[in-house]
Amino acid sequence: MPTFNTDTPKPGYVYDSSVDTWFPLAGIAVQTLDGLSDVVISSAASGQVLLYNGTNWVNTTETGDVSAVSAGTGITVTNGTGPIPSVAVDDTLVATTSNTMTLSNKTLTSPTVNTPTISGGTLVESVVRGLEEDVNVVTGTAVTGTVNFDLATASVWYYTANAGANHTLNFRHSSSTSLNDVLATGDAITAVWLNTNGGIAYYPNVIQIDGTTVTPKVPAAITSGNASSIDAYSFTIIKTASATFTVLETQTKFA
Repeated sequence: MPTFNTDTPKPGYVYDSSVDTWFPLAGIAVQTLDGLSDVVISSAASGQVLLYNGTNWVNTTETGDVSAVSAGTGITVTNGTGPIPSVAVDDTLVATTSNTMTLSNKTLTSPTVNTPTISGGTLVESVVRGLEEDVNVVTGTAVTGTVNFDLATASVWYYTANAGANHTLNFRHSSSTSLNDVLATGDAITAVWLNTNGGIAYYPNVIQIDGTTVTPKVPAAITSGNASSIDAYSFTIIKTASATFTVLETQTKFA
């Protein structure tokens, strides 16, 4: 094997300092990849790559950009760690109020809306329960004494029997909830009382809200009803402060 001075390298040769000798590259045996000390090849197959496992470089199947896929709500995953994960999305998900969802191109079938209520200034139940006005029709009862006008039942009350005496109308939300709790300051509600009279002209001569008497504001003083007619009394109740109301009352005769 020829020897060359280290100061004059020769192309095509490699210098071995341990023996101070230049060796021609053509004379060095070709090494296999598996011959490297940190490479372990097992059953190599087409399409595999080298992956460092922390100790050695080993051959493994190419996994692309996705190494693993985990299932979530409405998603089913098979072959999650394979080269091509299979992902199925459940398209029957139901929207709820407990999570944030965006619906598009969806049709609501027979939707239902809960009726809200208000208690202590907190929305709990609506006074007007629909787009149309509810009417509480009472038959066979002659009105006397105090009528608890529950707005949770209806905003229009109609007694078809002839009144038996002048009477008190006590406006409230219900037997368990006051109107003061239902209305916030600045809110208003309108109620209509239809009172039927025979030969004697009775009328609601005392107006109360939650059991406390108020004096309505009227276009003209109302001192009686109208005989042989139906009198329609309209009350606009405005809450101006806590337990403080302005009431506007009108009377209309229907013969």
